[in-house]
Amino acid sequence: MKTIKFIINDDVVFEHDKDTAIPEEKAEFLNKMDKDMGKGLKINGELISKPNQEERSRFIVLNLIKAFQQDNHAIISASCAYLMSRIPGLHEVRISHLPENIDIDFVIEQ
Repeated sequence: MKTIKFIINDDVVFEHDKDTAIPEEKAEFLNKMDKDMGKGLKINGELISKPNQEERSRFIVLNLIKAFQQDNHAIISASCAYLMSRIPGLHEVRISHLPENIDIDFVIEQ
């Protein structure tokens, strides 16, 4: 597969081309994002002081959902690059957005 599909409630809302190169300056920005998230982040109101890679990726997806709603292409691009570079073989991000919570599944190519 050449794309990562972002699926919200069974609808493909966005596809990101995996062949998109990550320029050096963007790679540096992604590293800075990781460093900043390493200081702690909040997911669903819960403070996670030392987030692991999955928690960081979930945080990125939550921000990506907001970026989709706001049509913020800069955040969409940075978020897709982050996920692509941090989760090898990522094929789909499946998001179930229910009124009471958001469930996120990362589908990895076999």
